[in-house]
Amino acid sequence: MTYGDLARETDRVAAFLRAQGVARGHRVGLLSPNGLAYLPAAFGLLATGACVVPLANNLAPPEMAQVLSEVDVSACFCAPGPSAFAGGTGQSLDGGVCDGFTFAWIDRDAEGPPDLDGLDPAFIRFTSGTTARSKGVVLSHAATLARVAAADDVLRFTGDDRIVWVLPLAYHFAVTIVAYVKAGAHVLMCPDTLPGAIVDATRHFEASVLYASPFHFERLGNLGPTDALKSLRLALSTSAPIGASVMLRFEETYSLPVAQAYGIIEAGLPCINTRTDGLAATSVGRPVPGYEVTVFSEDGARVPSGTSGEIAVRGGGLFSAYYAPWQPREQIMRDGWFFTGDLGRVDASGALHLAGRKKSVIFVAGVKFFPEEVEDCLNRFPGIKESRVFGHPHPRLGQVAHAEIALTSGACDLAALEAHCARELSVYKIPVDFAVVPAVAKTPGGKIIRR
Repeated sequence: MTYGDLARETDRVAAFLRAQGVARGHRVGLLSPNGLAYLPAAFGLLATGACVVPLANNLAPPEMAQVLSEVDVSACFCAPGPSAFAGGTGQSLDGGVCDGFTFAWIDRDAEGPPDLDGLDPAFIRFTSGTTARSKGVVLSHAATLARVAAADDVLRFTGDDRIVWVLPLAYHFAVTIVAYVKAGAHVLMCPDTLPGAIVDATRHFEASVLYASPFHFERLGNLGPTDALKSLRLALSTSAPIGASVMLRFEETYSLPVAQAYGIIEAGLPCINTRTDGLAATSVGRPVPGYEVTVFSEDGARVPSGTSGEIAVRGGGLFSAYYAPWQPREQIMRDGWFFTGDLGRVDASGALHLAGRKKSVIFVAGVKFFPEEVEDCLNRFPGIKESRVFGHPHPRLGQVAHAEIALTSGACDLAALEAHCARELSVYKIPVDFAVVPAVAKTPGGKIIRR
């Protein structure tokens, strides 16, 4: 699809939606798989002035009903096929890339919060819900543009870039795809996200950027010895913290450093480490232009560099409100800062290091640690593909660590694994139990589900 095609298809979709009565103030759910049609469908909705509510294809019916109810969705615009919203019959779009997309009203007169329209909302996107129930995050047009400008100042996408895309569009369209389109880049949408297919596509199309999650980098690294990916100028990991062992394995396999970005739906990409300016590889980098990042103690005081605490962000790309229950950003922020719920520290170079989610901390006999550091230890053991560590109640110690491990193949010597942990970890961090599972539960964006 050329950019001329995209413009024409966007106009076609917008005209169709306007004919159905879609206008500013409506919240329209977009349900579509990854593919070319997603772009004109989303841009066509935005062109009408409506607010886009991306709906993930993997949502179970009760989860779908929750989103439609909590965001007071006015209507749905759905791709044809088994993912189509079963909310009644509607009007179908004929012709073009979005041929067969169906529009159906759910509640045309549904009213949102009184302050919503004044925010000029572009998207309402739900958090991943890894540690608690998902929340609808309202993102304005101005915040979207601010996020794109800030990220582009560091990543510098151009029309010469060929970007391999493997992440779910329902979770990542709002900023990243908008940034690629703004730059006029060539977006390569991989319908097959198995690691072999990603490598083949990267080589065949001489891709310059790979934008993926730690989950994808972990699988790519596990492919084993192969030639370097010489065409890539940037391999960027986002959506979740990436373990040092995963980075090292990928870098040894493909002779390319893994860059990473601190991505949160409420703020965009406030920090990016491109691995070009000598920052620690395990950091998510310094704040991008237009953002400030700092760390606070539990009593609300800013802490000096090197000290751990809760990460807080401020800048032009912050979200506008939580939709349900309705909370404008000003009611959530403290002294102009948005507290992320992530814990970490800023080093002497100004780079941010993530430790883990505040809600996922494990407490053993009053001593706390993060599951991520134990998972990184487990993932370095031969034969382990991925792992998940979590706290389980204990009558005397408060909590103890348990682990789930997924294997590359065959069996695992659990006694040797426990001995490996004993060499690498403090005794209270060693899991008391190792359960072998087919796969670790993750969100579509690659984050480990910890609830």
